[in-house]
Amino acid sequence: MKGFIHLVEIAIATILVAVVLAALFSVRTKESWEVSDIIAIGNNMMNYISRDDSYFLNILNENLDMINKIKPAHIKYGLEVLGSPKSLILVGCVNPISCNYTTTLLDPIYINNRWINFSIENFNINMLSQIPYIYDAVIFVGYINYTLNKQKINDYLNRGGAVIGINATINNNDQDFNDIFNLTHSMGSGNLYFGPYDIYQNKVLKYFLGFGFTADTEWYIWEDEWRVSYGSNYANLTKVSDGTERNFLNEGETFDLVGPDSNNYYFKIRKIWPGQKVDFQPLGTGFIFKDFSENNCRGNNILSNSLGTVAGMTINNSAIWISDFPKSDEYETLVKAAIAASTDDWIARNIETTRELIKISSFVSLCCDMPEVTELVLSLSYIL
Repeated sequence: MKGFIHLVEIAIATILVAVVLAALFSVRTKESWEVSDIIAIGNNMMNYISRDDSYFLNILNENLDMINKIKPAHIKYGLEVLGSPKSLILVGCVNPISCNYTTTLLDPIYINNRWINFSIENFNINMLSQIPYIYDAVIFVGYINYTLNKQKINDYLNRGGAVIGINATINNNDQDFNDIFNLTHSMGSGNLYFGPYDIYQNKVLKYFLGFGFTADTEWYIWEDEWRVSYGSNYANLTKVSDGTERNFLNEGETFDLVGPDSNNYYFKIRKIWPGQKVDFQPLGTGFIFKDFSENNCRGNNILSNSLGTVAGMTINNSAIWISDFPKSDEYETLVKAAIAASTDDWIARNIETTRELIKISSFVSLCCDMPEVTELVLSLSYIL
């Protein structure tokens, strides 16, 4: 009898082990199938986007209608864009006077067959408990109350915001200002240059060269005014101070100008908008700036003299300082490049789920005004 009971126990244990193993195998099979299914869906979505530049441009315009149409109904998704600024960048500024000035700096840019626009909005930093996170970047022009609002600025930076400060260094004793932008006192002078060119590390230079300058009837370069006139399909330039001319410049043509160091620097007519305006693009990474730094300081230099002892532009993570500057188009382009470089990684669509997320990435390239290779990251999961 005992032997029979023992056999029954062994049989029951065997059945239980078989049931458990079958359940585990079923779960693992299901999980494996789900992952493979989501990966296939993500790859199909990425392949569809890569068919036509216009699909990718829609994403940069924050228009996701196409993705919503091709996405299966049982899938939810998030989307990150890494390496291209959105086509409408929202910029906060702290008082009406600085906002009006900022508007004059941030005219639209036509680059790689699309427009990048800036929307400038005034907010009162003293009346709010925090800087609104809806802003892609916040710009401070001639601002002196960094100490009063240092915590708000740091909180905004820590949440991924970008801060652009445009002013002469207030004074060497303003520790809060110096801390935000990581500035130290220094001595030096001389023309200013960018550091080594690297499209991933020195993105300000990439965007500066890519954006170039736009002029209608006047163009300021190296703080000199040039008058611009137009023919049927060409542009003429005349330097106001001495009458120097560059005539019959066609789209795609290069020309030279004498820089502050008496050397020749080359530019390209990137695009002519007949009778309206013309886009100029600097050629070569060694573009020169006059020394516009009003007070001697340095930090993590983006733009400095050849010895690196005095800076006109520095970066501290996503806090960028630019010395106050006179009227000239290269300085305006610096501001636009700083904003673009600080905001070209962004979330096009958030996703919240308790399910496992599968990430699929793909690279898209735009041309041809500047290198713009962008990584798209899809985060996918089942809805239920």
